[in-house]
Amino acid sequence: MRAESKELLPLIPTLVAVAETEHITEAAHLLGIPQPTVSRQIARATAILGVAVVERRGRGIEMTAAGRILIPYLQRALVDLEAGLDAMSEHDAKARGRISIAFQNTLGEDIVPALIKAFGTGHPAVTFDLDQGARSRCLDRLDDGSADLAFVSLSTEHTDANSFQLYDERLVLVVPTGHRLAGRRSVHVIDTAEERYIAMGHGFGMRSICEGLWAEAGMSPHIAFEGQDIHTIRGLVGAGLGVSILPKIRGPQYETVEVPLADPTARRRIGMVWSERVPASHVQAFRALTIRNGRSLVVR
Repeated sequence: MRAESKELLPLIPTLVAVAETEHITEAAHLLGIPQPTVSRQIARATAILGVAVVERRGRGIEMTAAGRILIPYLQRALVDLEAGLDAMSEHDAKARGRISIAFQNTLGEDIVPALIKAFGTGHPAVTFDLDQGARSRCLDRLDDGSADLAFVSLSTEHTDANSFQLYDERLVLVVPTGHRLAGRRSVHVIDTAEERYIAMGHGFGMRSICEGLWAEAGMSPHIAFEGQDIHTIRGLVGAGLGVSILPKIRGPQYETVEVPLADPTARRRIGMVWSERVPASHVQAFRALTIRNGRSLVVR
């Protein structure tokens, strides 16, 4: 960079303002600086360039021929600078963006925290809005734009075009200790036709799966209790109030026994779902990380 270019850089806004207003006082008002400062900066520019850039005309001023040649280049420099500042601000806004995630209650203990932790390593300024609840609620929030991504049990409507499967797990029949089926190596859903069931409420993913299994078995179970939390369901089973179909638990079982279900469709597919809307860059980055590393982060 030429020496005069370096010295002229801080004077560019003043020269452009003077060229646009052709008046020292108006230029000072436009820039928000004292009039004498504008006059000194014009004199400084003249000294740097070795040629006058303005000249007096009556009570006003106008650009000299040299000034008229120079000004368009200075104006473009300001436009480029403003464009660069806008691009930087946009990038910073994206880097500091928010990601809204809806997820089923059972996925809040390990899956969602593991993914957020992994993502936060490379995107420390991104924050998250988390909403947990029934599967139907999660998908509704995704549909209406309240959530960027949803972590739910997948169904046939979810394909490679709008979802990514993290894992597939077998479901079990949970019975009280000492129940007639507690000692079986496995059971079919039809074997529970006469049992009292404790089920998740309508709208929850496990309820939809159970209803599919009951329909396949050709049975209409007696629903004794409905709940909104799997831990509560297990507690009711342990109290001897009925049986339930649930995912396997990794912690200790209190007063319950898990019996494998032999029905081939007694499975739950868990994954990430997205909408057709074009996501923000930080949402795309989180989705890409989940697809790339999600299966290794989720221990099953």
